[in-house]
Amino acid sequence: MKKAIKIDVVKKTVYQIELSDDYKAIYGAIGNGCTIFCAPIEFENGDTLYSDEEGLLHEKMEGCFMMPNWKSPLVGNAIILGTDDEGDSIDAKSTIEEIESKIHFYDEQVAENWKQKALNTPPQIITFN
Repeated sequence: MKKAIKIDVVKKTVYQIELSDDYKAIYGAIGNGCTIFCAPIEFENGDTLYSDEEGLLHEKMEGCFMMPNWKSPLVGNAIILGTDDEGDSIDAKSTIEEIESKIHFYDEQVAENWKQKALNTPPQIITFN
């Protein structure tokens, strides 16, 4: 079992959970029907934040959150786990207090507004000469 930190956008709280060693446990811990996750954030201490890769595609938006210096919110719940030198998940090094001091939660309407903006913005194409 690994000690992880859950960022819960419904309860607007951060708390510790335990996950089995099977990576599939991350799906259930994220919740909201998550079937594929991504790891968009790596912290300086080696912790990794896992979120629902398809969070913007769900019909019901449960909420979202941001941390300092982010350009956009993450929609839905997230899990934080540590990562060892070989890329395997280990206990989170971050503390609940560290995450709570940085996080700002937003409600369902903000999440829905962000969803609409993101889905209605054409992709930016960058070319190199």
